[in-house]
Amino acid sequence: MARTTNKYVGVDVGGTKILALLVSGDGEILGRSKRPTEQEGQPLAAQVAAVIDDLLATTGASLTEVDGIGLAVPGVVDSQTGRLVHAPNLAVDDPWLAERIRERYGVPVAVGNDVNLGTLAEAWYGAGRGASSVVGVFVGTGIGGGVVIDGRIHVGAHDQGGEVGHMVTVVDGPPCGCGNLGCWEALASRTAIEREIRKAVDAGRPTVLAAAAEEDHIRSGPIGKALRAGDEVAVEVMTRVAHYLAQGLLTIKHLLDPEVIVLGGGVIEACGEFLMPPIEAEVRADKLRASREGPRIAVSELGDDAVALGAAVLARSAVERPVEAQAAACGGQSAEPERVYPRIDSVSFGVVVVGGQELANDIYIRADGKLGKRKKKAARQKYGTSHVVDAEELQKVCKGDPQTVIIGAGFQGMVRLTEDAKKYLDSLGVQWSILTTPEAVEAFNAAKGPKALLLHVTC
Repeated sequence: MARTTNKYVGVDVGGTKILALLVSGDGEILGRSKRPTEQEGQPLAAQVAAVIDDLLATTGASLTEVDGIGLAVPGVVDSQTGRLVHAPNLAVDDPWLAERIRERYGVPVAVGNDVNLGTLAEAWYGAGRGASSVVGVFVGTGIGGGVVIDGRIHVGAHDQGGEVGHMVTVVDGPPCGCGNLGCWEALASRTAIEREIRKAVDAGRPTVLAAAAEEDHIRSGPIGKALRAGDEVAVEVMTRVAHYLAQGLLTIKHLLDPEVIVLGGGVIEACGEFLMPPIEAEVRADKLRASREGPRIAVSELGDDAVALGAAVLARSAVERPVEAQAAACGGQSAEPERVYPRIDSVSFGVVVVGGQELANDIYIRADGKLGKRKKKAARQKYGTSHVVDAEELQKVCKGDPQTVIIGAGFQGMVRLTEDAKKYLDSLGVQWSILTTPEAVEAFNAAKGPKALLLHVTC
C-alpha cells in the first residue's frame, strides 16, 4: 500500500530513557512515547520497537503513514554502514540496530549520533533556523557537539567531526574521561565543575553546595540555585567555567566561522542566566578582527525533544535525498551519481519479471546494476540442494560495493545462509537481510543507494 502522508518517527535512544516522536514533514510534533531503557534483559531493538509501537497506537497513526524512522544513539556511528561502533553509556547487544528496526517495519531507517542530531534539529527548527552553518555545544556530564552545514550534518572522514569537547584547550592539562589531557570538557563540563567544587569543600570553604558534594554527583540544578543565592564558591567556579567556555567558542569561531553557535545541555539550562552574558562578551571582544560581526550565540530552544526531533529530520533527509544524505554522512564529500537498477515488476512461483523481461530462473542483481542468472549447479554439487548460499556465491553477487544486500529465500523461505556467508556479509559492513521472495522484491525496489539482490523464485 502506498504511503499517503509525510510523517517520520524520530527516536532518542538514551542510556536512561527511549523517547519517540511522530513528526510531520514541516517539523510539527504529532505525538510522543517514552519508556526507561533496560540495561539488561530485553534486546535493545525490541525496546525501541516497543516505544515505536506505543507511539503509533497512541497517535492512531498506521505504519503506512510513516515514510521513515530515525534513530539517535549516544555513541560513535559508522556513517557509511550505520553500524554502532561504540556507546559507553548504552548496553548494545547488536551493533546493527538500524537494520533490525528496518527489518521489523519495512521503511527506511537512518541512524546517527545523538548530539549531532540535536544540533541538526536546532538548525532546522530551533535556535539556528535560517542559518547556513550551525555548531551545537551541549554542556552536561561532558561537552558534546555537532556541526551542521547547509542543513546537513558534517561528521568528517572518520566520524569524529563535531567532537568539540575533546579539543585540547590546555596542553598537558587535567585528565579527560577520553584518556587525553587538557580537553575542553575536562575544564568546563559538569564533571569538571564538580571536581572544583569538591576541592573547595575539602579545603573547608563555606558553600551551600557542601551537602550536594556528599552525593555521587552534584547536579546542575543545585549549582544554579547556589549561583542565584550568590554563593561565593559557586560564583567563583562558574565564572572560571564561563571563561573556559568562551575560549572554546573562540576556537570554534576561528576554525569554522559558523553563523550560529547554539549552547544547550543541563549546565546551560540551569546556569545559563549567569553564564551567557560573560561568554557573549568575551567572544565579542575577540582581538582577531573579522569582516562582519558574529557569530550569533544562542541558547537551545528545543530542550529534551531536540535529539528525537533531529532523528526525524535525519529520516526525512534519507528518504527525500538519499544520495545527498549519504554524502553528508560521509563528511560532506561530493556524492557519486546515483546508480540505476532494473526494477522488479512482479514475482510469482518460478517466474520473475524484471524491467518487462520474464525470467523463469533464480536471478541476481549486482551493486553495479548488472542482472544475471543465478548458477545453482555449484550449490547442488557442494550441498545437495540449491537452498544453500555460501560466501563464495555472495562474493560474486556483491561486486560493486553494495551498502545493502538482500537475499530472497523463496516463497516458503527455504534458502539459508552458511555461517561463512553471514561472516562474509558482516565483514563487508553492509546492511543485509534474508526475506521471503515477495518481501525481498519489495525491499529491493524500495532500497536506496548501492544495493545487491540474490533471488530464489521457487520454494
